Amino acid sequence: MLVSQAEYARQRGVSRQYVGQMVAKGVITLQDRKVDPAQADAALAAVREPARPARRAEPQTAPVIKPTAPAIDFPVSSPVGGDLPTLLLKTRIKSEVEKAKLLEIKARVEAGKYVDADEVKVAAFNRARVVRDGLLNIPERLSAVLAAEIDATRVHTLLYTEIRAALEELADAS
Repeated sequence: MLVSQAEYARQRGVSRQYVGQMVAKGVITLQDRKVDPAQADAALAAVREPARPARRAEPQTAPVIKPTAPAIDFPVSSPVGGDLPTLLLKTRIKSEVEKAKLLEIKARVEAGKYVDADEVKVAAFNRARVVRDGLLNIPERLSAVLAAEIDATRVHTLLYTEIRAALEELADAS
């Protein structure tokens, strides 16, 4: 026996708006703008998450009307072609796996295995600045000495020593 959406909502203990949403989503199908309670119950049971408890207590009891014809069981399947509860379960599993990955990352951050990328960039910049400043100061320190020097080997040694000292500052800072 077909009933209105409002009557079906009243019988099941849910809001009329909820039934309207399920109709709009295509979960509950209408026949002559009426709801077939048996088909709607099967459809709602298929999309309900088994891990969650029902929101309301048992639906209000409606007067029992004995059907004159045997009820026809309609299989509930998704428009994609798979079984709707199976698709929901797969989606739920995927969601739980993603949550687990996020928790693992969070635990590693708290354990100090992962560091903030911005902190690393600032530290690298500061170390590079020390080396840059040391290298840029070489001409200031050595220009007069190198201008007076006529031995190429001595010039090379002076330059090499100053550059090596600037680079060792970087290694010592580690």
